[in-house]
Amino acid sequence: MHSITRKLFLSQAALLAGCGTRAVEAKSSSGDDVSLAYIARIYSMKMELSGKKVVMQNKWNKLEVEISSRYAWINGVQLWLHCPAYQSGKNVMIREVDFKKGIDPVLRSYYYVPKHPPKLVVLDPGHGGKDTGAVSAEKVYEKQVVLDIAYRVKKHLEENKIAVRLTRTGDTFPSLTQRTDYAYQVGADLFVSIHADGAGDPSAHGVESFITTVSGFDSTNHYGAGGDKSPQKNNSHDNANAVLGFSMQSNLLKQTQRRDRGLRRARFAVLKNAPCPAVLVESGFLTNPEEGRLLNTADYREAVARGISNGIRGYFTLVNRAR
Repeated sequence: MHSITRKLFLSQAALLAGCGTRAVEAKSSSGDDVSLAYIARIYSMKMELSGKKVVMQNKWNKLEVEISSRYAWINGVQLWLHCPAYQSGKNVMIREVDFKKGIDPVLRSYYYVPKHPPKLVVLDPGHGGKDTGAVSAEKVYEKQVVLDIAYRVKKHLEENKIAVRLTRTGDTFPSLTQRTDYAYQVGADLFVSIHADGAGDPSAHGVESFITTVSGFDSTNHYGAGGDKSPQKNNSHDNANAVLGFSMQSNLLKQTQRRDRGLRRARFAVLKNAPCPAVLVESGFLTNPEEGRLLNTADYREAVARGISNGIRGYFTLVNRAR
């Protein structure tokens, strides 16, 4: 086994150690909600209150949930809940869907990933052609940055015998529909859309990953304002999305050393219409002076590419281990 692959395998094995092999049936004590005390018992975790956080930990994993917010962390990596955790008497509760389609798939991924090994990855460099995407103060275009990153990811994956296709190979603009249609046509097993962020506030910074919002809930990018809650084609991959998204975000953080903006939920067109487990990666803010400069360097783009390729390979490792 290649040394890097072995490290990925061992880290994922540690994540899974100590959990049962059967499906967990969440015993909700308040309608569609489940208590953190119940979750702690499932994983044989000790539980304590630390400020606004409930901290649950065993010798293998650490799960933290912030009361009255949508923030949670698994082994230090942030993931956003669909709804805020809340106090109910002596209990702290979260929505059952956040446990079943967010936390449990990460901690017991072997139960939730597809049983057949993935063979083909489709990489989707965002924007292109007439659509520049975000632009840095130095006039570095997102469309150029993400295409370079995609080619680097392709090289790393092919070196590990993983087949790769790109939705665009030059400065062209396939529509959002054409991108997911292409994934259908070639029989993609994974779909990874690569982006660089932009914001009106130049202080915004960090890396984040998005997966499809679960049916019936608001997306993270609604920020509590309410919006589309409709079911989508990609919801059939909710559990595998959580596994892929967490592997992506954790590896991206390791390689880039940037601020963790979390694993989030959205109904972006390239996610909700994808025919397979899918994730959208934001590799830093071109509108942030520091990250704009970083994204214009080959070293940082290589770090992003390593994070993405390791995230994909980590997912492959989990699927193979589940078999």
